[in-house]
Amino acid sequence: MEEKIYWVHLASIEGLGGAIFDQLVRRFGSLKRALEAPLNEIQDIPGLDERTAEAICRAGQTLDATEAKVKELTGKGVKIITNLDAEYPGRLREATNPSPLLYQVGDLKPQDDSAVAIIGSRDCSEVSQRRAQEYAEFFAGNQVTVVSGYATGVDINGHLGALKGEGRTLIIPGCGINKFDIGPLKDVGVSDWTNLGDKVVVISEQPPESDWMGQACTARNRLVAAQAKAVLVMEAKLHSSTLDTVSHAKKLGRPVFVQSFGTVSEKVMGNEMLRKEGAGVINTVDDLTKIVEVVRGKEEAGDLSTRGVDPRC
Repeated sequence: MEEKIYWVHLASIEGLGGAIFDQLVRRFGSLKRALEAPLNEIQDIPGLDERTAEAICRAGQTLDATEAKVKELTGKGVKIITNLDAEYPGRLREATNPSPLLYQVGDLKPQDDSAVAIIGSRDCSEVSQRRAQEYAEFFAGNQVTVVSGYATGVDINGHLGALKGEGRTLIIPGCGINKFDIGPLKDVGVSDWTNLGDKVVVISEQPPESDWMGQACTARNRLVAAQAKAVLVMEAKLHSSTLDTVSHAKKLGRPVFVQSFGTVSEKVMGNEMLRKEGAGVINTVDDLTKIVEVVRGKEEAGDLSTRGVDPRC
């Protein structure tokens, strides 16, 4: 645990990403030794600007506060996982610029390697909110984990649907673990950290006290895409955060599915673009069997676009 204090401490320095962590460990053998190194040796690290190098050298002066914070987190059941630890989530290692440090509540299970991401707009329609819950319940009934980013709209309804269906859900929020609001989960029986139980896992790469920020939400999109074995877009505008997640998923070779709408509007133009690009088309719950088969490796992702549009749209 002593070495992890240094990881937590350095992770709070702005501009210190995974690549720099790796170089510090390779150069000095541990982050503890890196903090004890003179400035000129820190400045030798490629890609490290002078301001960040100086911040690393000063970091050792405030370790006591970080040590207290680490004790507080572990006392609450938060796991602090570095990218050198065996328990680092395997699929998150596939993400672009994997996080050097993760804060995790709950235990990952083998089932979570076969997760579906349910993603979409924060200001989505009531139809999409309802479908997100309905579809997540279907996945839960088929022992498929639902992963998303806990934003309002589609994301949160995907999480809730999975829990209503007595399944598992993996939450990757755009905030620090101490800023995570468990409130939206209370309607499905999760009242505090102690009864997250074996149904919910929360993973954050942000410093524990970080508030929700647009930049952090965009960054966590790559983690949602990496954890998912397939991505289902419920409702998306063009040039949206949802399509950013899809972009990361495509780079990783994850199959993409999209909800069909009978009436095309600005709110679903992202869906239309993805459909034209060859995404599998989902109209009703019956179509979700295709995603379950893909996630379980039983079938390659195919084009469902020959089916009619959903008359409920």
